[in-house]
Amino acid sequence: MPGPGSRKSHKKSKSKASSNAGASSSADDKDVFHVYVPDIENAEGWNAIVNRLCAFFNLPDLTRRSGLKKVHQNFQNIYDRLNTAYQTAGDNWKLKGGIVGIVAKMCVDSLLRNKLFEKGILDLIMPMLDVKETRHVALRALSTITHHGGVQARGDIAVQAHYLTKLMRDHPNDEKIAELGIIILSHCICVITEGDEKPKRPELLRNFDMVDVLKTIVETVKRPHSYPRAMIEHAVELFTGATLHASKAFKAYPPAIKFLVAGMRSKDWPTRCSCLGAILYLDRLNAENDTRTFDPRRLMGAIQRGVPRHLNDILMAYGPTRSEVYLTMSCTTEFQKAMMACAQDKDLYSLGLKLSKLILKTEFSISEGGFMFEDANGRPVVADVGLPFKMYSESLPHAAKAIRAKRKPEEQDFADILDIKYYIMKQRIPDAISHANKALQRNPQQAYFHYASTLSADNVLGLRAAKKGLKCKMITPFVKYQMTQRAVEHAGDMGLKILQDLPDAGDQKWEEGIAFLMSAIEDAKIYVDEAPPDNRHMKNVGYWYVLLSILTREQLSPDLCELDGNLKKLKIADEFSKFLSDKPPNTFLRLAQQTVVTYYSEAVKEFGDVYAALDEVKVKGGPAPTAFEKETIDDDLESWLEEMYLEDGGKELGVRCEASETLRTVNFANVKLYRCSFCGNPSAALKKCSQCSKTRYCDSSCQKLHWVTHKKECSKAQG
Repeated sequence: MPGPGSRKSHKKSKSKASSNAGASSSADDKDVFHVYVPDIENAEGWNAIVNRLCAFFNLPDLTRRSGLKKVHQNFQNIYDRLNTAYQTAGDNWKLKGGIVGIVAKMCVDSLLRNKLFEKGILDLIMPMLDVKETRHVALRALSTITHHGGVQARGDIAVQAHYLTKLMRDHPNDEKIAELGIIILSHCICVITEGDEKPKRPELLRNFDMVDVLKTIVETVKRPHSYPRAMIEHAVELFTGATLHASKAFKAYPPAIKFLVAGMRSKDWPTRCSCLGAILYLDRLNAENDTRTFDPRRLMGAIQRGVPRHLNDILMAYGPTRSEVYLTMSCTTEFQKAMMACAQDKDLYSLGLKLSKLILKTEFSISEGGFMFEDANGRPVVADVGLPFKMYSESLPHAAKAIRAKRKPEEQDFADILDIKYYIMKQRIPDAISHANKALQRNPQQAYFHYASTLSADNVLGLRAAKKGLKCKMITPFVKYQMTQRAVEHAGDMGLKILQDLPDAGDQKWEEGIAFLMSAIEDAKIYVDEAPPDNRHMKNVGYWYVLLSILTREQLSPDLCELDGNLKKLKIADEFSKFLSDKPPNTFLRLAQQTVVTYYSEAVKEFGDVYAALDEVKVKGGPAPTAFEKETIDDDLESWLEEMYLEDGGKELGVRCEASETLRTVNFANVKLYRCSFCGNPSAALKKCSQCSKTRYCDSSCQKLHWVTHKKECSKAQG
């Protein structure tokens, strides 16, 4: 079928149309147009109307870049003719709708779009939403315009959101309005809510009724629809992009949060991850920071008051000398003794050996403070006792220097541990990592050096260090659990980020993202099963474990009974936190976990069918039909609005607004290929064993360490 712009039209009109091509508006033009009106009135379908209008106005082919360039060259004349025809059309809604379709197509070109918005084309489109005959074509025009972007254009349309939501509420049985309304809102509201620490358009957000939008969309997607895919996908896109800066609206309307919680159980994994990511953003800007300080006096006071019986029973069952309380108390006592001894004998070498061993036992092994005495006024003053330091933390580099002066190879690790701990205490993390990397060249089996590298803000480097460190022979329980919790955090962050970027099903990034999440939940399980129940990181790892369990488990009851044990451990971790220090801080991770658990049962009941409908469409594969594509009269105009051809005749990609064509599920056999065969580190940059090509490694060091285990298997594979 010839598309608009092909210049095929009735012969009796073509000569008159050609004679007016590019000319300015005049009385004669109006007369010619009125002669042409019967041709428009007899046209069946918007495509035919637009086709004849393009011919009448002698417009170039708007489906090609070369045609849009010609519009640029004669923009003012073309716009004047179109606008004059629109303004003089009266109640001829077919004519007005056709003109709106033409200007919408011009908006594919960003420069033309900007010019048209400066001319006020929204004033042409918005009134047509109130007219039954032109309502759908006006919505299509807005959909096309918002799909092709433009901050100003999307912002201008977002301001009109209340018209769209009212239209959706007033016509609940019109699937075209429902679908196109959600698509338009999804395209344009991102302008209001995007931004990192602050929204880029705060003035728009302040005056925007986000609750109205959320409520309208939720009520719309809950209704049964013949073609639910586009509206649900765009609803997810809108909601997941809005939680960071519109969190108040979500909390004012909880069903919107439930919609995201239910999305974590979609069979489509990118949908799952996008919804969890949105929930994690819900409280990110207003959440409390995790507690990083330690007050030995508060701990001592808590112990003196007595451990509550039920908590004491838990510690006894775990092993009291393995508990965090015991290790911290004993190390604090040993630390004070070591400092007092050093003040007397001035032996920095002996001090260094003692402190380095304490550092490997517990997180708060080195207390900040100094040798104190009271002055004449009774005020505490740091004393000078004849040592090259006054504050305790400053003893570490001096003690390290004393150890190196002895030149004993077996004690060099102790010196490096002291220096690294000093950098960590002073928040000089880059220096700690740099020092650890140098120490690893001398001794790659010292897990504490790897632990320092896990503190990197770079998730890739941090996760690799954690996974390698966990395989070290020289490792203490404290260092093991520190690296395990860091591995959970790094892998969880990376997996969610990769899958939220929506990689294609065949993209290696897709399975790499799943590998990160599976690595995170495996390490989280080890931690919650084995780490001391009073460890301060038990809460955070427990949050991750609950969230990732809900995200990744194939079968899960509405009441989350499968997670009862883990939720009980979280409750116990909270009680230890309150006993030892203070109430648990409301970190964004804690609040996200509480949100999901609180709403989960209601969410799957209320929105389970919504995501099931989306999953069913995606299981079938291929581009799914939309509500308006099934209309015999209107589908041709929709195709034309989406078409754009390259100059060589090939169709340009990326014009149609389309998400994934198929349901993306997990092939766990392939996921294993993205894990190092030795340390389990997930990565897409693994290297295969050159002999058997089956095992994969981070680097040569992992391959060498695995060779003792792998050589028999490798020989069989070659044989």
